[in-house]
Amino acid sequence: MLDNKHLHMTHLTRDVLVKVIVAEEMRSLDGNDYLQSLQNAYHKWHHQGSDVLCQKFNTIKKTNISVEQLKP
Repeated sequence: MLDNKHLHMTHLTRDVLVKVIVAEEMRSLDGNDYLQSLQNAYHKWHHQGSDVLCQKFNTIKKTNISVEQLKP
């Protein structure tokens, strides 16, 4: 969804971060209980603080975004 070179053009929101993180987690599944795993992942990450989302996003995308850079 987001390439590192295009991050500066993307309006980063909590929703975008959650989607990127969930997509990364879902990549490692072998298909068993996919729907339940997807629901659990969205629930888990949707309820995390913005600072935690930024840290996880930065790990996945090798970036250095901060909460202050997120759009409302």
